[in-house]
Amino acid sequence: MIEKLCLALVFAIQKLKHHFQAHVIRLVLRANPIKFVMSKPVLNDRLARWYLQFQQFEIVYIPQKAVKGQALADFLADHPIPDDWKLTDELLDEDTMVIEVQPPWKMYFDGATHREGAGGGVVFVTSQGEVMPYSFTLTQHCTNNVAEYQALILGLEMAVDMRQLQLHIFGDSELVINQLLGSYEVKKPELRRYYDYAQKLIGWLGNVTLQHVPRKENKKADALPTLARHKSLSTKNG
Repeated sequence: MIEKLCLALVFAIQKLKHHFQAHVIRLVLRANPIKFVMSKPVLNDRLARWYLQFQQFEIVYIPQKAVKGQALADFLADHPIPDDWKLTDELLDEDTMVIEVQPPWKMYFDGATHREGAGGGVVFVTSQGEVMPYSFTLTQHCTNNVAEYQALILGLEMAVDMRQLQLHIFGDSELVINQLLGSYEVKKPELRRYYDYAQKLIGWLGNVTLQHVPRKENKKADALPTLARHKSLSTKNG
């Protein structure tokens, strides 16, 4: 249950990021999800990502107690039901029912290996055009194809966390994209587990499209692996 509260808070941050940046956020809940994450002696990848997001904003926890009941009582006191008010089971005119369908998010991914190390990057573009870049380093040496798969998987895991069930994915790895589309066979055993896990995540999301783009058109994510690698090197040297 507490992890569901954490996930809900992460989703709210992604959707209302500008509000979180501009205001002190008062979190009214029965349990404190931020304390739950911080109390873990060892953080897995998902909890680590949540922790980093929580630390970016000023979030004040307030125990729920009677807040919910008092708010309902105040609302009813301010909005009394008229004596002549009649119940109706008629549906509203269908012309007044409007559902706004948001376009899918876009996700660009890229991974690369170099003599000094390896890194990856993911860039989300929201329905409103907001750009959300992420970069990471790989602690073990690997092939370019493995780095590409790991970048894709990181992005898919984040999309699952954010409940982004509609996603257009773009990558410059012809091998990875075509393997996931079924056009190429997965021949190398070391890629099989990454392929299987990526397909599982895509299945959880539901409405996902994959498209190969030339490297020159994947500029949104192309620079992130290099950035992540340089950050890792500067950390080691420092």
